[in-house]
Amino acid sequence: MTEDYLHYCWKYKMFDSNSLKTSSGEELEIISYGYHNHDSGPDFSEGKVKIGNTIWAGNIEIHINSSDWMKHKHQKDKAYDSVVLHVVFNHDKEIELTKGSVLPVLELKNRLDYTKFEDYQQFIFKPIPCINQLSEVPGIIISSSLDSLLIERLKQKTELIKKQLVDCNYNWNQVFFQQLAKSMGLKVNAIGMEEMAKNTSVLLFDKLGNNKLATESILFGQAGFLEENREGEEYYNSLKREYEFHQVKNNLIPITKQSWKFSKMRPSNFPTLRLAQLAQLITAKSSLFDVFINKEVSIEEIRNNLKCSIVDGFWHTHYTFETESKPKNKSIGKTLIDSIIINTVSPFLYIYGIYKDEVVFIEKAIELLEELPPEDNKITRLFDQKIAMDNAANSQGLIHCYKELCVAKKCLDCSIGIHLLKK
Repeated sequence: MTEDYLHYCWKYKMFDSNSLKTSSGEELEIISYGYHNHDSGPDFSEGKVKIGNTIWAGNIEIHINSSDWMKHKHQKDKAYDSVVLHVVFNHDKEIELTKGSVLPVLELKNRLDYTKFEDYQQFIFKPIPCINQLSEVPGIIISSSLDSLLIERLKQKTELIKKQLVDCNYNWNQVFFQQLAKSMGLKVNAIGMEEMAKNTSVLLFDKLGNNKLATESILFGQAGFLEENREGEEYYNSLKREYEFHQVKNNLIPITKQSWKFSKMRPSNFPTLRLAQLAQLITAKSSLFDVFINKEVSIEEIRNNLKCSIVDGFWHTHYTFETESKPKNKSIGKTLIDSIIINTVSPFLYIYGIYKDEVVFIEKAIELLEELPPEDNKITRLFDQKIAMDNAANSQGLIHCYKELCVAKKCLDCSIGIHLLKK
């Protein structure tokens, strides 16, 4: 037996509720089963029960064994004094609340249909439990589930942004720069790009204006690429001299060059090239945050402002400092642009709307995702031809479902899983 399954049985009344009695023999009537609480505190809030001739309103807590109350240290938490009923699979210990009263208990051990529990165990045993039964789920359940999961994913992303905002004293420009750099690093070099940006005040670039060499010197220097001495390499040495000046003036601390990964990557995704492209974006715009976090901004404007192409200079013939390559225009591709919108612009619009209490920014965050094509990655391909995805809002909801629910086998927290299990 699992606690999640007991939550499911309580929430959907999947137990024998005839002639209920507490463990002490008092007659019990469930007036309200309460609302499932997924945050800290008792499992179900706003419950109401009648025990004997007295009606009690409060919270309901669920455990496998009554003694789990002590294991989870609820006896030290006054928040649990509001519990009016302890629902357990097995009653093995009387529990006293901090105010001294004995907690009423409902034992479910002899009131469950164990064949349904066996069905549940067989269901969740598969890597993606519902994958071959999705055709049995009404489209409205799938679409509404993806919509709610999208919001959960946006909230999850914005929690990380919120923490950085607190650390930066709500310097929106600084945190946007950090998140933009992280997105440009893709999965492989995201940490390196973010750490480099955290070590670099965006105010430095404001002072430099459109000085491309100075901007590149700070980015490459802070990334740890300018620590060697190289004779005869004019571009590299000009960056190194420029960076050393700014390093002393602004007390800059670079990250280690070992943070970066080049192996098994396409040259167009090398971190050196991404840093050069980031420098181009910075010098082209006075404030990246103001450009993208705008309630009136359109998907076309965002894409146009993220477009940059290196058509001359050192990086036109290089992907790294060490090796020369054939001349090639090096643009930020459509896939990366869409990824930046999904992972940086949309979450920022969402949290900015919450911070400003302006729903128009929140709506814009979702609208952008609805205008982008669905993502094509390892996770979305698992559901290929199983779930119709019309846009990035759908794929983001699906990714969140897989990572947070499918992998953890939390089918009882998923409306799709609940629909199939109830069948």
